[in-house]
Amino acid sequence: MLAVEVKVLVTGGTGTLGRHVVQRLRQSGHHVRILSRKQHAEVNTVLGDLKTGTGLEVAVAGCHAIIHAATGFRQSLSSRATDVDGTRRLLEVARREDIKHLVYVSIVGIEGVDFPYYRTKVAAEALVREGNIPWTILRATQFHDLMEVYLGAFTLLPGLAFIPFDWQFQPVDASEVAQRLAAVVLAQPSGTHEDFGGPQVRDFKSIAQAWLSARKLKRRMANLRLPFKFSRQFAEGGLLAGGHRQGTITFERWLAQKYRSM
Repeated sequence: MLAVEVKVLVTGGTGTLGRHVVQRLRQSGHHVRILSRKQHAEVNTVLGDLKTGTGLEVAVAGCHAIIHAATGFRQSLSSRATDVDGTRRLLEVARREDIKHLVYVSIVGIEGVDFPYYRTKVAAEALVREGNIPWTILRATQFHDLMEVYLGAFTLLPGLAFIPFDWQFQPVDASEVAQRLAAVVLAQPSGTHEDFGGPQVRDFKSIAQAWLSARKLKRRMANLRLPFKFSRQFAEGGLLAGGHRQGTITFERWLAQKYRSM
């Protein structure tokens, strides 16, 4: 274990996963610093940008460990400037500051799926492994929140839902992944950690049906066949975590909580 009171930098600390991680660590009495590109109400936030290196020295200084959860996925499907170049910059600063443990958050199955964003994550993982800093990589399956992002994109046309029915996912709740991350960063570096998967393997058709029902949306569903290699790999289960089903919160339970007032 690291020091009794651990000072942890969380990159992406205001994002879907990061905010849960920050909350968990602070509730446990640890000092948490957030690296963010924008000013937030969160205490102890350092303005900085992995793409340029701005603020990294200040953010890392005095910390014992780093949870690297930031990503440029929302800005670009390749996101190389943040996920690869930014990770390299972070590792350089972390080496100078003698960081004792860097935990990198990644995605289950990415080396077997031909998708630009996943290639950048694989490249970032390689940097972490070769970065001469004690490390752990924790891979998780797709968050419930991401399922909703995808579904929003496939239901832009009024009254219609064009869904790749055969895609397979194992959605997991971000809060449960955060709980595991909070435990991992306080433990000894362990290299490639056990995958963290959601409780159910679901086809995207059933996920879409549950989402439409929870939101009381009336849409005619149609199967969307995409002629891309990654689409076939999604359908073949390339992003599934096999027997790893540590998550307990199902997609329906997440929906019920989010849309309970509807």
